[in-house]
Amino acid sequence: MAVTLILTRRTFVAGATASVAVLSGGPALSAVHFDVVVYGATSAGVIAAYAAARENLRVALIVGPNPIGGMTANGLSRSDANAKQPIGGLAGRFFAAMGAHYGLPKAFRFEPHVAEAFFRGLLDEAGVTVFPGDVNERRPLARDGARIKYLLLEDDTHVAGKVFIDASYEGDVMAAAGVSYDVGRDAKRAYSESTAGFGVAQLSKTKITVRDSAGRLLPLVRPFPSLAVGAADAGVMGFNYRLSLTNVPSDRRPFERPRTYDPDLYLIDLQRGYSGDVFHAGGELPGIAKVDRNNDEPVGANWAYPAATRAVRRRINDFHASYQAGRLYFFATDPRLSQSFRDSVNAWGLARSEFVDNDNWPRQLYVREARRMNGQFKLHQRYTSRGARFADGVLLWGYDYDSHPTQYLADANGKLVIEGSNAKGTPGMGAQRYSVPLRALLPQEHECSNLIVPVCASVTRVVNCSYRMEPAYMMAGEAAGVCAAHAVRGASTVQQVNRRGVVVALTGYGAAL
Repeated sequence: MAVTLILTRRTFVAGATASVAVLSGGPALSAVHFDVVVYGATSAGVIAAYAAARENLRVALIVGPNPIGGMTANGLSRSDANAKQPIGGLAGRFFAAMGAHYGLPKAFRFEPHVAEAFFRGLLDEAGVTVFPGDVNERRPLARDGARIKYLLLEDDTHVAGKVFIDASYEGDVMAAAGVSYDVGRDAKRAYSESTAGFGVAQLSKTKITVRDSAGRLLPLVRPFPSLAVGAADAGVMGFNYRLSLTNVPSDRRPFERPRTYDPDLYLIDLQRGYSGDVFHAGGELPGIAKVDRNNDEPVGANWAYPAATRAVRRRINDFHASYQAGRLYFFATDPRLSQSFRDSVNAWGLARSEFVDNDNWPRQLYVREARRMNGQFKLHQRYTSRGARFADGVLLWGYDYDSHPTQYLADANGKLVIEGSNAKGTPGMGAQRYSVPLRALLPQEHECSNLIVPVCASVTRVVNCSYRMEPAYMMAGEAAGVCAAHAVRGASTVQQVNRRGVVVALTGYGAAL
């Protein structure tokens, strides 16, 4: 039975961690054993793996659904942080490395391939063993009581560990382990949060008509729901691919017609009256003629994603890619748009120097929200709005409750309402700088006692609109790696780890707490 491994651990001796064991009463199967197993190669996952390996532990990283570096290495080139945000530890090292590449003390804008090289370098430096595949979808793991015994890969390899970290955007291992979670928008009354639920962040009605001559709704537009303002729903903010665009002719790949191109998907855009250069929107990288395009969301097409099967997720991914490529092709070619506008669009194209192994397209869809764990501690808006501090705070963060649009609705007059996007006038939009307690990264002990969840953390949906940024994930990833190391060394559950010890260790590694 093959064991598919990329062995990057310099001291790894072939077969040293492999054994044959009889597991769960079944036949003898190939198993590999580690102290810490990380699932999901997001920025949080890579940093968690590094932080645990730094403690001289045997660490595995299962890439899973998230390519190495996650969004930070796949187009999100304008970080949601700046020099005023206190960022230390490994996240601080990342921004310093980006700065060094461009001759700056720190850089918060960078090219995707530069970020990817940093994350790959971390894995190599720490000697993390990387499994490039994913877990078996039908049987992802085995448990022994409240503990995960091993993760089962698609090739039947059993990756056993003492502590597991689910650093994926989706939280699939967390869910498979029986940990409770939420999806969609919490009701306003659930946690007394001013920005929670349907309709609170509803924008003013637009003048855009969303019914055709036969009275049918345009694509992506829904009838107005019969929900009370502040009610819970399955709403998920828009996803998109963060494209790396350039106007340098030698690097520019012209926008191409996708196989499933449908110009009717962009009838709303015809009414928006575009003009000028749509790509100069503050996304320029330092001294580099590339732009991080954060746009082209097919709003509302992703609600099924968080808890969907892989087949459904692939369809959602494919639709988003086709929609975005089609929208850019529409902008570049449709004769109903002005020639001057089309000319400005055609001055740009995909950067050939990025994502060279994926047809110059990012490998990761921007999954802005998915599952949210119901863990040892739930971080609510009342904590983050007043800048709460916790004795077991493992990262310090501060960002507004930023939600992209959730859905396009038709009002009674057939006009477009863009719902779910927090605007400056949204009540309670601002968050103070707050700490995130280690308990918010830990499941309830009776549900799973050896799992840490730094991305799909135990926060409300409102708080997640602030927490969901890559720098926060990086810092949470380092905290997860340190916590895992303490649990392994103390032979304890993750919930029984000396939380103060984790905080002290993070401070020693330069974290800004």
